[in-house]
Amino acid sequence: MTAMQARAPRLLLATGGSGGHVYPAVALARAAITRGAEVLVLGTEGGMEEGMVADAGLTFSGVPAGKYDRQRPDPRAPFRSLAGVTRAIALLRRWRPHLVMGFGGFAAFPGCAAALLTRTPLALHETNAVPGLVTRAFARRARLVVVCQREAAERLPHANTRVVPFPVREERVARAAARTTLGVPQEALLTLVMGGSQGSLALNRAIPRVSARVAELDERVWVLHATGPRWVSSVREEVGERERYQVAGFVDASLAWSAADLAITRGGYGTLAEAAYHGVPLIVVPLPSAADDHQRHNAEALERAGAGECVPQGEEGELLEAWVALLDDDRRGAARRSQLARSPAGGTETLLETVWPLLTDSRKAAR
Repeated sequence: MTAMQARAPRLLLATGGSGGHVYPAVALARAAITRGAEVLVLGTEGGMEEGMVADAGLTFSGVPAGKYDRQRPDPRAPFRSLAGVTRAIALLRRWRPHLVMGFGGFAAFPGCAAALLTRTPLALHETNAVPGLVTRAFARRARLVVVCQREAAERLPHANTRVVPFPVREERVARAAARTTLGVPQEALLTLVMGGSQGSLALNRAIPRVSARVAELDERVWVLHATGPRWVSSVREEVGERERYQVAGFVDASLAWSAADLAITRGGYGTLAEAAYHGVPLIVVPLPSAADDHQRHNAEALERAGAGECVPQGEEGELLEAWVALLDDDRRGAARRSQLARSPAGGTETLLETVWPLLTDSRKAAR
């Protein structure tokens, strides 16, 4: 057997820009390595993904990437993208992956473009109900587009799509143990507030005000608010000495979801998938400036499934109404059942099984 024939399958993952793009790539990388593949993660030089990938114990390579911001366009972005593609091409020619898989977002563009230009097989992963610009640009020429929602497949009629659950961290903690660790009373009706890894200024401002009115209606209500590190002090100052309101910059997600009765979040699909895995009904306040308004589409799909409510940002009256509605045990129980029916359990293994034939077939073709 030649050295080329003996080489393990090599998978390059192009990702970055947000946790929703990076988390599934990291999950797939770990699973593929366990199966015997070599994995390299390609992202933005100095981007948030660099630290996340390093923390996961994976190999990272960074290239320039231009972010296309519709609200504040940067004329330098195309030049950064071009430089990123040039460096990605050099990397692919040197490392010679058998498959490149792009995970959406501007950070994935250099790797996806380089795959086509070097004739390396390309696959894509799309989490949102509305496919992003990078996914739409490359879908026709990708061997496979893995989507997490059927709505996305319907919007890519000319692509080879397959629906696969979002890979989440499949770790549950017993409810009582989770609450003991978090310092939440067992009898409390716990609302978890999570605005993403960096927090949400809009939620951090609205929730303390609205929660005061909710707490007057039901003495069981307890709030665990993950503000993001930047906003801890200001939210604590706003909340004051309330006994049933905990403020933290960051909480362990598995503990928090395991303890929660309901949650108020943004509309990133990774967060929605975690909530579904844990069976937690949601009130989703989509980020209005999200690309292609994808958070609103994600939230509306959840609402149609009966798993929670979609509330526009700034509508505190609607937020109050949705929150009070989910205090009803029967309504919350029905939403919980709907969430569990949407659970992405087994998503990582299913994603690996979906991608593995492409990876190994490409390796055979390269011999």
